Amino acid sequence: MHGIAYVTFQELATRLSHRNTGKVCHDPIAETMLQRIATDENLHMIFYRNICAAALDVAPDQTLRAITTTLMNFQMPGAGTPNFLRHGALMAKNGIYDMRQHLEDVMKPILRTWKIFERTDFTAEGEQTREELGAFLTKYEQDTIKFEERRDRLAAREVARRGPSTLLS
Repeated sequence: MHGIAYVTFQELATRLSHRNTGKVCHDPIAETMLQRIATDENLHMIFYRNICAAALDVAPDQTLRAITTTLMNFQMPGAGTPNFLRHGALMAKNGIYDMRQHLEDVMKPILRTWKIFERTDFTAEGEQTREELGAFLTKYEQDTIKFEERRDRLAAREVARRGPSTLLS
């Protein structure tokens, strides 16, 4: 279940980053290709999301544990490769993919689809896991705000220092 939970979120995350990359590259051919890839990523996500939904119906506590563990430890593919952090920072800086998008466009929509916070079929163990997930989401929101404030301060300093054309480098 951990693998299925992971790819559910990962496929939606990569769909979003591919789509946004196409938009910022300002090349119509690349944008069309990346939109096609994003469409395929979405189909994969729907498939995995449906498997997870069925698992929630069969084994709600265990599936919620897999989802929660996955979200609390989530990393995009390529984590740990050379320049991964630098490239991730550039993606966030340029609106391709960042913490806010991960929260609002990936995590929350999938959790809403599964009705994680409305379900009534968890045992005490599942309820405890759901509380853990809720606390994680609250902290992630706070961390996202801090990240955005820091990013905005850095961008403002960069503009003041070099001018607005330097934001994409």
